[in-house]
Amino acid sequence: MEIIENIQKNIDDFKTDTLKLDQFLTGTRASYGFFQHKYPKVLKEFNEKVRSEEEVEGMKIFESLNDSISIYEFEIYKYCFVNIIARIDAFLNDIARSIYLWKKTDLQDAEREKIALKFSHSSFKSKLKHFKEKFGLTFPHIEERESSIVELFSTRNIILHNNGLVNETYLKINQDSNLKIGDKRIVGEEYLKLTIVIAIIIAKSIEKQVHIKAS
Repeated sequence: MEIIENIQKNIDDFKTDTLKLDQFLTGTRASYGFFQHKYPKVLKEFNEKVRSEEEVEGMKIFESLNDSISIYEFEIYKYCFVNIIARIDAFLNDIARSIYLWKKTDLQDAEREKIALKFSHSSFKSKLKHFKEKFGLTFPHIEERESSIVELFSTRNIILHNNGLVNETYLKINQDSNLKIGDKRIVGEEYLKLTIVIAIIIAKSIEKQVHIKAS
């Protein structure tokens, strides 16, 4: 039962961390919105008096921030997105390790680590297949969104390895994509929100299957 409790803790921690990231995003955007709303008033008050060199230099920082907010927003979306995909990957690896401890008690530690390492380097699609073939775990809610999830992972890859530009590998994986080679894959607010929702769906789907197998 301790292993089941550890699996549940992994699931709960993952869901909590994902929702915290969503809260961070909301809070950051609210802060930017507040700054943009207040900036014209601050600028007006600043220009009503003669200012020292230090004050002028300080105001330049605010001016630069105001000019850059739209860029920062997209950077935040991108970094949050990459973070979530990395967390999903790590979460699946942790779950696989725990399930092997639970269901494959006859394996030696070295063999288990070898399998876990190979699993960690596999694609999302291969990981789902592994869960099904080795443990009989099926995730209908994940499978019906599989193409969308695979697209998320391939987007993460081109962001990290190709500056977000669509390449042949991306199009080979996502054959229904409307993008073409050289297009920039933009991570906006709606795309990031979709990623967060899918992360929670993955966690809840695994949680449900673990409970079924444990009962």
